[in-house]
Amino acid sequence: MQGVLSLVDTDPEAGGFQCVPELFRTFDQWLAAQPADRHPFFPDTSGFEIQFVPMKSGDLLIWNTLLAHGIRPNTSSDRARMAQYVSMYPADEGNLSARESRIRCWSEREIPDDPAFPGDPREWEKKRYGRAALTGLGEKLLGLRSWK
Repeated sequence: MQGVLSLVDTDPEAGGFQCVPELFRTFDQWLAAQPADRHPFFPDTSGFEIQFVPMKSGDLLIWNTLLAHGIRPNTSSDRARMAQYVSMYPADEGNLSARESRIRCWSEREIPDDPAFPGDPREWEKKRYGRAALTGLGEKLLGLRSWK
């Protein structure tokens, strides 16, 4: 699951969440027609309508990560789009290297090695804040403790 908490009102010019909900209807056929070297973040969505989802300050949008989604560019000359993104998926207990990477990121307050997570260029996570305290559930989700 993923989510975004909008900290300001959004509109198409200022950017924000957009998605292609109709892609689910023909996903298998669409995927089969895509070239092997397609860009994972900029796929060909020809024939589908990209829908902008306007949000008010304080709105929380939650969606399944399988939904084709992205961020509409901010083309305004004087407004910033501000939002907090949330992503959650339990650790895969069978994938030791992925689990260790998650634990290291949490422990060292590092960004994941993934182009989908651009990180914290100001390094506030490291410089201003301590490591997040986890509950028992948090330890299981991270992969520190087993679900068994």
